[in-house]
Amino acid sequence: MGSRAKRGTLPGAVVMGIDAAVRSIELAVAGNPNCTTGLFTLNRVVGIQKGPSGGEEILALLYADDPWFGYWYGHILRHPKNREVFVSLLAWSVHLPNAPTVPLFFRRFHFWVTKRGVIRPCAIQNRDDAYQEDSSLGGAAANLAKIIGCFSLEKRRGNEDSPYANDPLEPRVLDAYRGWWVPGLDAPIFPMPTPLTVVKNSGGRGKYFGEPDMY
Repeated sequence: MGSRAKRGTLPGAVVMGIDAAVRSIELAVAGNPNCTTGLFTLNRVVGIQKGPSGGEEILALLYADDPWFGYWYGHILRHPKNREVFVSLLAWSVHLPNAPTVPLFFRRFHFWVTKRGVIRPCAIQNRDDAYQEDSSLGGAAANLAKIIGCFSLEKRRGNEDSPYANDPLEPRVLDAYRGWWVPGLDAPIFPMPTPLTVVKNSGGRGKYFGEPDMY
């Protein structure tokens, strides 16, 4: 007798377990260059020799669990006024920029930060929790590692119903992004923001579609 199809499947159906099925879809996605999800889905830490700040920059994605809680980054960049100083900071944003290449990734991040103002000050318990300065890249990296080491979503958001509701905010984070003028960033970089007509019908989920009303 000929072989029978496995019970629960149609004749001629390919019998495949979940792991093999997932792998087949992974190969399909990887095989199409039009399917791209950017650098931050592959690397949580990205660096560039000369970024929009005019020098070495490092950007790390610390938290991206749910848009309601915002997106949290560790960033090293040149100070906008004192070019001899590297700033290590914790950036709280309502936007998750991404890109397929490192230069475009940093350009997009700076565009949203400097032109769209999507950075928010976070709560701190100590002066060095979210902002530090150093004259060397190595020192800045060590400082950022300390900032990352003490990162806690509850402490940094300062929710009204938390023990940290009355903790001060860190305004120097905003100052580190002020004063930058990046050539070519005077117009939105593709992909464009969601049209306001879509935002209006999105249930009031923020200034841009998918961005939470954080205040």
